[in-house]
Amino acid sequence: TGDAMEQAALPAGEEHILRVHEALEELAKADRRMAQVVELRYFGGLSDAEIADALEIGERTVRRDWEHARLLLAKALR
Repeated sequence: TGDAMEQAALPAGEEHILRVHEALEELAKADRRMAQVVELRYFGGLSDAEIADALEIGERTVRRDWEHARLLLAKALR
């Protein structure tokens, strides 16, 4: 029965991943840099300093983009 529960959970997980991907695409259309910050932090595991270096922006900008993007993505994923 544990396997059946795990299999039943897979589509929901896949659906969530698809929704996140679509939300990130929409975010990228509105603000590409903000989407890059999310990708580097969430998927790449980079620190604010590493993201700032990679995108050649300040750490404060990274933090501001991250906070704004989190709010937008949370709203999109409701």
